[in-house]
Amino acid sequence: METLTIKSVSALIRAIKAEISDDYRAYPDEDEPGVMLTIGSDAAGRWSYQTGDNSFMGGAYGYPYWGVVAVYRDSNSRDLAREAIEQIRDIAAECQAMG
Repeated sequence: METLTIKSVSALIRAIKAEISDDYRAYPDEDEPGVMLTIGSDAAGRWSYQTGDNSFMGGAYGYPYWGVVAVYRDSNSRDLAREAIEQIRDIAAECQAMG
């Protein structure tokens, strides 16, 4: 997989948007079709992802830093990619500051 970049994550989000089924929901109480996307990364920029439930299994689970976003058919892929990567960088910085 490519290094974690806005370009690589936005390409993933575009692919996920195309696969959102009418009965998918990012949050149980919503009416709009969508999915949760979790991106896990390490300090070297290696990453993986998973959609849906992010508890205890999936591609992102083995990485120490996570970004979680809700993806909808009309989501701006680059904006969501930036948001997820920002979450990952913030968490990585917090962990490094803690020692």
